[in-house]
Amino acid sequence: MKIFDKVCGKMGLSNPGGEDEREQESLGNGLPRPDNVVNISTAANSKFSRMKVVVIEPRSFDDVQQVANCLKEKKPVVINFENTDAEDAKRIIDFISGTTYALAGDIKKVGRNVFLCAPSNVNVAYTQDRSTGPMDLPWMKK
Repeated sequence: MKIFDKVCGKMGLSNPGGEDEREQESLGNGLPRPDNVVNISTAANSKFSRMKVVVIEPRSFDDVQQVANCLKEKKPVVINFENTDAEDAKRIIDFISGTTYALAGDIKKVGRNVFLCAPSNVNVAYTQDRSTGPMDLPWMKK
C-alpha cells in the first residue's frame, strides 16, 4: 500500500499532511529534512561530477599500457602521435583499437596524428569532414 500512497503523493492525490509524507521528509533523527540539503558524498559520486581527459604523447610502444589503463578506469584519452615513429604509431593504434572495442568504447580521429579514445561511459558526437577519409593516416602514405 505504501507504493500506491507514494505514487498518489507524487501526483498530488493524497492527503498532504499524512503520516507517510512526514516519515519520508524526516531525517534519521526525526528532524524534518529541508528541500535544499544535498548529501555531499552522493553529489560527489553523481553523474555530474567532473571527468578528467588524459592527454598522452607516446614516444614508443611501451607507452600503450598507460592508455589502456586509463580506458579501463573509464577515462577518455587523447593520443597525440606527432612525435611518435610511424611504425610505433601504427602498432599503438592497433592495440588501442582492440582495447576500445573490448571495453565497448569508441576511437575517433580528431586531427592530423591526434585520436580520441572514449570509454563506454562517454558519448562522442563528431562529424568527419568529407574530404578526409578514414584511411587518411600518415603512416599509410608511401
